Amino acid sequence: MATGTKGHCYVCGAELGKTAMKNHIHKTHDDPHGAQKCSLLKIEGAYAKDYWLYIDIPVTATLSAVDAFLREIWLECCGHLSAFYGYGRMEVNPRRKLREFPIGDKLRHEYDFGATTETLITIVGETVRKTQRDAVRLLARNIPPVFPCPVCGKPATWLCTECIYDEGSPFLCDECGEAHEHEDMLLPVVNSPRMGTCGYEGEMDHFTFYPQKIVGKT
Repeated sequence: MATGTKGHCYVCGAELGKTAMKNHIHKTHDDPHGAQKCSLLKIEGAYAKDYWLYIDIPVTATLSAVDAFLREIWLECCGHLSAFYGYGRMEVNPRRKLREFPIGDKLRHEYDFGATTETLITIVGETVRKTQRDAVRLLARNIPPVFPCPVCGKPATWLCTECIYDEGSPFLCDECGEAHEHEDMLLPVVNSPRMGTCGYEGEMDHFTFYPQKIVGKT
């Protein structure tokens, strides 16, 4: 099983739990001199809530910008279709703007209607920030879960998609993966609720948390 659900603040580097992180963002990283009013979103795996993000996005932006970001950081593998749903499984037009959704609203995002990955999006507040070029600002993300290799106990780097529904753990370290009978069915362990699904192999490196990138920032 995964260990821990803490995350890193991508603005200052603080290490906090999911709920504490929301309060931290409000208290520490609202910019009273900013000109860009944003919606603060909590995004988590619908069935894998150890994977979570906090982002802010201008209230004038549309849900399609959220979809594009989720594809980039968590989902994209083969160009599958996606959709947003509101209460009662009613589909929500991705051209709707964030300002149309009040605090407390929840949306479900589905990517790939065959091997579907579902994420839950909650409007948890508002932020004010300095104007920036990119619509989505990644504020916080869960620390990558650690899965032990059942053979040797080392941190796993691979997941066997053939063994995923069998008894026991499908996770393997590099060395044990090389000796595994289904070596050609291995996918990398990644920090995403889509891990092990379809051909997903992870996001671009620029979403990885590097403390040295934020030293001195507040």
